[in-house]
Amino acid sequence: MKRDQRNIAVSEIHRAPQQGVFYVTGGGSLLVSDLLTVPGASNTVLEAQVPYASEALADMVGPDDIGACSDGTARRMAVTAYLRASTLLAGSGRNDVEAFGFAITASLASLTNKRGAHRAHIAMQTRTTTHTWFVELRKGARTRDSEERVIADTAVNVLAQSLGVRSGPREIATRDAVETASANIVALFAGPADVCGTPGTAFLPGSFDPLHDGHSQMQADASRRIGRPVQFELCVRNVDKPPLDFIEVACRRKQFADAEIVVTNTPTFVEKATLLSQGNGITFVVGTDTIKRIGESRYYLDDEARDAALNELENLGTEFLVYGRLGDHGFETLNDLSLPDALNRISQGVSEQDFRVDVS
Repeated sequence: MKRDQRNIAVSEIHRAPQQGVFYVTGGGSLLVSDLLTVPGASNTVLEAQVPYASEALADMVGPDDIGACSDGTARRMAVTAYLRASTLLAGSGRNDVEAFGFAITASLASLTNKRGAHRAHIAMQTRTTTHTWFVELRKGARTRDSEERVIADTAVNVLAQSLGVRSGPREIATRDAVETASANIVALFAGPADVCGTPGTAFLPGSFDPLHDGHSQMQADASRRIGRPVQFELCVRNVDKPPLDFIEVACRRKQFADAEIVVTNTPTFVEKATLLSQGNGITFVVGTDTIKRIGESRYYLDDEARDAALNELENLGTEFLVYGRLGDHGFETLNDLSLPDALNRISQGVSEQDFRVDVS
């Protein structure tokens, strides 16, 4: 893309009514320069950051468990950027402005040869849509400067098209994916405590990334023990990571029949119990790793806050059916744990002899 063409495209972006936050890492920072050097940038850019160090990226999107230059990391960055944009707009009283988050994570030519492909993952998050693009560059065909230029030009094109201000062929071929969420899932993303699905009275919470035999066998065994169906519960919000984007939610839901799963936005068990119990008793099916976390003070403000939360769970009629897990010191069951009294009172263990599946 020639400079004049680029500046025209950026000018069109600046005339769009949407405003967003931009996060880039590993490459693609020329996009920020392109946006800021054309008059009208304040109409588009609320904030831009370059979390280049791995520690900076982890602070932004949580632990690196999927690779810095990946589709999943780009989506996490875009979700984080979207939430930041929404916060900035709300703080200035501009709730009527449509927010977006835009992210690039790239692996480009460097001082040392890279084993993987030179590539970039681009993602955009809005209130209703998650959109991703993938660009792969032929190794050795361009300098680092040229690769940066290609990625930035591609980003300008897809951003303009996504904002509805420009259409036309992209100079570099990209693969893209898009997921437009249902109204129920959109409400979970940024709204108050809510559930998508028809909840029963027993749930097996998890991330299900992916669903495996251990989950399925535990669900079947728990249903037999308590005499009623156990549903899987997927939470779109996390304690130490950004919320799940719409592509991720759709991928994980596809593993289940509709009646098997409920989707919530309640990351803590007090919130889950309050939302799902509807004034009646409720059972959560968990492993020893989870029940230990529920009883640890470090997941609360202090011991007093933990005890208050456990008492609230008891008052809500919450029960935990606890399955053994293989830990650092061998297989452990509920009987092997030292838990607060309030948590012990509402927990029932399953012995190793009755059930053991070493899949996690």
